[in-house]
Amino acid sequence: MLVLLLASCVAQAAPAVPDAAAALARGDAAHAALDYGAARRDYERALGLDPASVGARARLAHVLNDLGEEKAANGGEAEARALLEAALAIAERLQGDAPDRPEGHHAVAATLGSLTPFLSGPGKVGAARRIDESARRATELDPCLAPAYAVLGITYRELSSVGGFVRGLAQAALGGLPKGTLADAEGLLRAAVALDPDDPFNRYQLALTLEKQGRPLEAATELERALARPDREARDRRNRADAEARLRRLGTADSKRR
Repeated sequence: MLVLLLASCVAQAAPAVPDAAAALARGDAAHAALDYGAARRDYERALGLDPASVGARARLAHVLNDLGEEKAANGGEAEARALLEAALAIAERLQGDAPDRPEGHHAVAATLGSLTPFLSGPGKVGAARRIDESARRATELDPCLAPAYAVLGITYRELSSVGGFVRGLAQAALGGLPKGTLADAEGLLRAAVALDPDDPFNRYQLALTLEKQGRPLEAATELERALARPDREARDRRNRADAEARLRRLGTADSKRR
């Protein structure tokens, strides 16, 4: 299945307004350098030049999400939530305006994943349902969109810890939670790794899933692979310390079993 998936992935480029395309390119360079403030400014400029641009809106939602996660990691909860809500508003408009494109669906799923810790119980249930729906739709529209598989896999892994009583309440009052399992989470994250093997985030998340399944040796292998790859996002830099700590703990646990 993964071989067929990879074989079908062919890059497609959309036409863009020349000045807007230049602003997008500058934004992409700033984003790659982890200068999210500069990336935001360039993406906002691109969107001003080409308000209908799917790429500009998707990138702006992405960088606002990144900025929100950075604020949250540094204790700025109010600022983080405001940035994430701004990202979600852009993503929702994109999803509504371009329902046959994957970018808006993925942006909604990814931003809701970041917003979930700030939500109440009913809000978390609603977010999980929307993540499931939006990420699935993104993969239907673009079977090569690795981040959509990743966000869905992470969601299923986190939901696997929800007990039957809570699930029953969610079903009775809120329409229920997505039915993905821990095995489904592993499969989705393996798809993300296969599609983008050099993204450390996908491997880190796969490692967490394998560890949760009680498979420490496989988890350690994926953690080592994640650490061997350069950071793409600020979140990868933040995840390094945790990955190293997990490797030490997994090594200790394995030596005790032997």
